[in-house]
Amino acid sequence: MKVLGISGSPTKNSNTDTLIKTILEATGAQTEFIKLSEIKVGPCIACMKCVRTNECAINDDFKWLSKKVMEADALVIGSSTFYGAASAFMKAFIERLYSKRHVKLLTRGKIAATVAVGVAAEKMVAEWLANALRAGGMEIVGSMTAKGTPCCFVCGPGETCNYTVWNAYSKELTGMDIGVAEAYRDYLELLPDNKPYAHGSARILKKHRSVADEPAVMDEAQRIGEAIKKKMEGL
Repeated sequence: MKVLGISGSPTKNSNTDTLIKTILEATGAQTEFIKLSEIKVGPCIACMKCVRTNECAINDDFKWLSKKVMEADALVIGSSTFYGAASAFMKAFIERLYSKRHVKLLTRGKIAATVAVGVAAEKMVAEWLANALRAGGMEIVGSMTAKGTPCCFVCGPGETCNYTVWNAYSKELTGMDIGVAEAYRDYLELLPDNKPYAHGSARILKKHRSVADEPAVMDEAQRIGEAIKKKMEGL
């Protein structure tokens, strides 16, 4: 049995990578991990040349990657979130999978799991990824999310920037409490004079958030890997 893990996070050794690799290891199967930011997979150009052949006509790394997808019994995909959506790397990959869907639905019956890591929209991204794979006839046996490191923690001027991610997702701007402040309580302190999109004022307590330090998150990744293993054993 083969399990293929694909990460849409461009960050080196990212939380997304860690969770995908943890799931892969827990399957006990033959596995392979691929990071989309290290290869070339562009978006679908809607040429429709794949309708009868089920082969994408674009000459890039999807040609060999799609073969690995077809050889795999299970697929674990994950993405960091950008502007409330999956990364462009992952979006392009999902679009290109459409070539396998035409007429024959060639990915039908594969087992799949999804991972999304973000600040506020990770649940929506995990659901989108799962729905995209379901459209390809795959069976989702697990879908998980985790909080990651906001880019504003490491960019440099995050403590005084007016337009940080925590201000963008603030109640003042969105009209609702998305829970960013509570989720990052041990990592970020918003100071009394912080005014979203007017005056940035915060203290970053920890610059990096690692899923490896969160037992409940790692346990969930382990559980999903074991679920994939159990499902494959029943095939």
